[in-house]
Amino acid sequence: MHPIWTLGHSTLAPEELIRLIQGAGIQAIADVRSIPFSGRQPHFSSPNLGHMLEKAGIRHLYLGDLVGGRPRHSGLYTPTGRADYRAMARSEWFLRGLDRLRNGLERMSIGLMCGEEDPLPCHRCLLVAPELVARGMEPLHLRKGGRVETQRELEDRMLAAAGMEPAQGDLFFTGGTQGPSRIELAREILADKHAWRLESPPADESEGYLE
Repeated sequence: MHPIWTLGHSTLAPEELIRLIQGAGIQAIADVRSIPFSGRQPHFSSPNLGHMLEKAGIRHLYLGDLVGGRPRHSGLYTPTGRADYRAMARSEWFLRGLDRLRNGLERMSIGLMCGEEDPLPCHRCLLVAPELVARGMEPLHLRKGGRVETQRELEDRMLAAAGMEPAQGDLFFTGGTQGPSRIELAREILADKHAWRLESPPADESEGYLE
C-alpha cells in the first residue's frame, strides 16, 4: 500500500503547492474540504485546483462530500450544534470515503488536502487521521517547507494542546481498560474547540455533507 498524507494549501502560491506535493512524491490529491472554494485564493477553488494539479501530472478527486468536516444531517451534530466527529466517523458516507481511499492507496500515494497548514485544528487531524490509523493507514502530515510530521508527533501535540501531556510512557492509559484513551479524550476536547459549529443543526438532507 502506498503512503497517505495530509496537507493544507494555506496561503501558498500555486507553484509552491505543486512543489510541496511533488517533493513528497504524492501522486493524487483528495480534496477533503466540505466547501472547495476560496474567495481570497480562487486558484484553490474547484475546478481551478483540479486543472492546476492535472497540468502538473497530479491526479485530483473530490472527497469533501464523504469525509468533509461540515455534515448536513442533524443527526451528525451534537445538541449544541457542533459537528459530531464520533457520529460522522460511523456514517455510511464517511465509511464509503475511507473505502475509496484504501482502494486508491493500492495504486498511488494520496494526499488529503484541506485549507489549514497546521493539521492540529483541522478535521483531517481530529476526524480523518484517527480513523485511517484504526484501519492500518497511518498518515504523514506534510507541513510548510516540506517538513514531515508523523502521526505520533501530531498526537503528542494534541495531548499538549488539550492540557493532557502524559507522564513518560503513559500515552494511552486512562486508568480503566474500558474507558477512552488519553488520545480520544484529547480529540474530543479539541473537537469541541475547533469543529464546525452552527447556531442550530441543519435540516436533514438525503445524503452527504455540505457542498
